[in-house]
Amino acid sequence: MEYNGDELILVTGAPGSRWSATCRAISFNKAINNSDEKEEWKYDRVTNDVNTGEKKEHGWHRGAYWGPYHNQGSKFDRLDLLSKKDIIEEFKKPFSNWKDGKKIIKSHWFSYHLPRLKDLFPNAIIMAVYMPDDFCFDWWHKVGGWNITYPHYNWYKNDQTMIKQIQIENEKIKNFFELKHYTLYEILDNCGLPVEIPSDDELDLQDDKLRSLTEEKDYTYKELLELVIKRNKMGIVK
Repeated sequence: MEYNGDELILVTGAPGSRWSATCRAISFNKAINNSDEKEEWKYDRVTNDVNTGEKKEHGWHRGAYWGPYHNQGSKFDRLDLLSKKDIIEEFKKPFSNWKDGKKIIKSHWFSYHLPRLKDLFPNAIIMAVYMPDDFCFDWWHKVGGWNITYPHYNWYKNDQTMIKQIQIENEKIKNFFELKHYTLYEILDNCGLPVEIPSDDELDLQDDKLRSLTEEKDYTYKELLELVIKRNKMGIVK
């Protein structure tokens, strides 16, 4: 039987679009397969405000990313030259258990090949996270820029190329998707996921960063996840 990507959520966004936090918010859903997560693929940046000393946390990278200079999807910048079989094999690589649940596959390079992805995997959810070009570039540097340890940005080479490719990726995203603000529940529903959020205790077991992000704030875990989703524009094709 032809594989049409029924359990795939293919996500893209330009560097600095805050797409990683969006993917993380979705990944807490009980129907998501997180068997691609490894300790060495975690990245957070914590700094202290020079004036107030207040702790600032930027970046929320969890699980595998696909693309050049990565263990999976190393040829996804030329995804147009890969066979469907080759692409599926790359999708599967980082998962210790491929069979269960919905899989979130993250790649900046999906933005260059959106029509082909839809043709190859007609039943997959294809999603994009969008922020304006200048915001993306500035936020990417705030998260760590060239010092980010994972995912890898060698393909972009330098700031000039990064600016250029952010513009290209965003333009392709705008041309393919109808972008708007979604609620967390709307995203879960559109992805065919249970429209519910785990308890705080269950969330703590998955990722202790939720506690650190909310310990000095007035909002709950649920409110934090809702904020992460609704602050950006997003597009969904299903």
